[in-house]
Amino acid sequence: MLDLSVLDLAVIGQDSSPEQALRDVVQVARTAERHGYHRFWVAEHHAAAATAGSSPAVLLAYIAACTKTLRVGSGGVMLPNHAPLVVAEQFAVLQGLHDGRVDLGVGRSSGGNTTSNVLHDALYRHPRAMAEFSDLVDELLGFLHDSWPAGHRFESLRMSPRISTPPGVFVLGAGENSARLAAERGLPFVYGHHLGRSKARPAAVDRYRATFTGERPYVIASVNVVCAETDEEAERAAIAVAQWDVRRREGDDLIESRLRYLVDQVLDEGQVVRGAPTTVLNEIHNLATTMDVDEIMLVPIEHTGTARSRTLRLIAESRHADRYLEAEAAAPMA
Repeated sequence: MLDLSVLDLAVIGQDSSPEQALRDVVQVARTAERHGYHRFWVAEHHAAAATAGSSPAVLLAYIAACTKTLRVGSGGVMLPNHAPLVVAEQFAVLQGLHDGRVDLGVGRSSGGNTTSNVLHDALYRHPRAMAEFSDLVDELLGFLHDSWPAGHRFESLRMSPRISTPPGVFVLGAGENSARLAAERGLPFVYGHHLGRSKARPAAVDRYRATFTGERPYVIASVNVVCAETDEEAERAAIAVAQWDVRRREGDDLIESRLRYLVDQVLDEGQVVRGAPTTVLNEIHNLATTMDVDEIMLVPIEHTGTARSRTLRLIAESRHADRYLEAEAAAPMA
């Protein structure tokens, strides 16, 4: 069956704190492991008041230490912010410490408000800051696999530690440029469906599969999700998240009709899958089939670890129940 994974954005809720938000991520990761999810990834966001996840390598190191079997990784490291050698060595250490269950997802953005010159200057201090994303990915792969074109200026360098199995690299993106890069390098592609209608371009998945060069293409799609016991409860929970987002951006002085319009806009733009477990599973299955993906990465959007854990638990329990019923139906009669 389709693998289900998790991307946690370390959201700082209205009545929470950065410290609590980070503890919540660990709680959700433990829930994901307990209920059989395949991967658990954390993101990189900078100068963002609503999120606490600015350092994926540090956060996932702690998550990996708190889990035993769950694959952990970055969704992703924003590669233009870092020297590829540093990223390669950080994730080699993580991979060596945690039984080879570390994934390295990389993206091309800054992970923040790229229109801010102050943030740009704070992140892009090294002289090769404007290097092409494709060049940075090639350097990362070169260091991880000790494989360089003849005459490359880094071919004499060896990253440390030189572990036997480097972490797998995944290219994140919502458009065709990232899809093309992943295909040309023979890497898995993580399609950012959760980024919203205005950013996500479904043709990217088709482009990836059509131009892939390698053994086997592999596509993961990230999907915003809220799950509760009933469709009505899930709708209320999703509306509460959207209301908080709207008020954070627009202020509290909104007439009810304007608030409702903006809330509907947030939920539609974010393509939020919400409902009771069966509703959510059906929608996930339909999305996976329509987009032709190999794996779905759930992005639970509620603001507390307890709520996000509930979403993951309900989906997993319903899925396991469906598997049991299918197995019962397929079993030969005594």
